[in-house]
Amino acid sequence: MDMEQSKTEKNPPDNEHLRQYLDSEQSEELRNTSETEHSLTGFRPKATNMNYWKGEAQVQKEKQSLNRSGRLAYVLGVFDDAGIEPPTFKSGPKRKLNLEDELLLTLMKLRLGLHVDDLAFRFKISRALGSEIFATWVRFMSKELRWLIMWPSKGQIRRVYPNVRCIIDSAEVFTETPSALDVQATLLSEHKHRTTIKFLVAITPNGAPSYVSSCYGGRATDKFIVQDCGFLKLLQPFDQVMTDRGFKIREELMMYLADLCIPPSSRDGMQMTSEQVKETSRIGNIRIYVEQAIGRLKSYNIIKHELPMNCLPLCKDIVGVVSALTCLQDPLCK
Repeated sequence: MDMEQSKTEKNPPDNEHLRQYLDSEQSEELRNTSETEHSLTGFRPKATNMNYWKGEAQVQKEKQSLNRSGRLAYVLGVFDDAGIEPPTFKSGPKRKLNLEDELLLTLMKLRLGLHVDDLAFRFKISRALGSEIFATWVRFMSKELRWLIMWPSKGQIRRVYPNVRCIIDSAEVFTETPSALDVQATLLSEHKHRTTIKFLVAITPNGAPSYVSSCYGGRATDKFIVQDCGFLKLLQPFDQVMTDRGFKIREELMMYLADLCIPPSSRDGMQMTSEQVKETSRIGNIRIYVEQAIGRLKSYNIIKHELPMNCLPLCKDIVGVVSALTCLQDPLCK
């Protein structure tokens, strides 16, 4: 009897039992199967007709084929002229997994950081198909969930500091060391002394994520990321951006009539006044929320540990999906 129980524990569950993992403590966003079904309703119409992602070369080849024939555009134009919704169809081979299992595979990869070989074994599919499913769903979810990260208006912001529009900080994710020396030089971080990717995170003063930039190599400085990612274009006159002393962006903010809110520092070795000490404490009590927000992102093991090199082309989409999923959690403060 004990031998049979031990064998049962060692053997992995079948596909129909994998949904039970959502009831464990490791998945806080999707706690049971009914909530998974509810979350899938928004994805189902588009995901049903979604083809697997097979790289930029395959996409360009398909686009050239469509441009040469022009038949698809002609057929769709006929339906548009008639005012009729065109029928939906999906080309390519039949799916090995249903949509629920494909979404589950993607969430397990994001949350638990499981290797593709492990996921392929659990779902009884090939390694190549597992990689295609993950790459496809991450790109798809990145586009469909980006609306969860909203830039708030001034009236929605907590009034501790009336003009503070957001709190910013940079986050770094370790990556595997690439073999190409030029890529290795781009990813090498002087601060971490390892290869990393870096991105800018902005939150509102109450802790809600409001902006996540694209990913840059660890060599990029915080100042360069702020200048290049498009964050400054979101600011309005008289806005304040709260951050630490490492962001030397006061002149860049002045170009947009915005100001930098950082803790005061002593000059020429002089001791800070009592007002400066209180101001430093007030700013520190609010700035801690951006560190907690980044901590929530790092609760997803795919970016908590080393990011595999085969996931590097998907890093922007991975960070976007993880950031959107954290928006579904309770706010850090009210």
